Amino acid sequence: MRERRKEPFRYSFDAPLQGYYNKKLNRQVAGPLRVVDMSLNGMRYTCEADPVLALEDEVFVSFILDNDTYTAEGRVIWKDINEESMTCGVRVFSFPHRLEERLFELVKEREDAQIMK
Repeated sequence: MRERRKEPFRYSFDAPLQGYYNKKLNRQVAGPLRVVDMSLNGMRYTCEADPVLALEDEVFVSFILDNDTYTAEGRVIWKDINEESMTCGVRVFSFPHRLEERLFELVKEREDAQIMK
């Protein structure tokens, strides 16, 4: 993953979140995904290789976290494709407020757990 993001935190999920993406202007470009990590500015997800999805494409990403479904809209800013899968970095335009709050809670919980070690 490109580590160029200069953000106060990025939360990596122990088990990737299951979800789905689709291209904003062509709903036929879509498929299941797994959200690997997330910050307040974006996310990284993996999915089956899809050469039709290009840099700068706008996408809708839906995923489940703690039994709640969230949807975010963003732009693909990088992608890596290998024979079997594709990893994308998405700059999210805005997350739902309740998801932002949950991200802060997750980061706090992880920091507290590291302090306790």
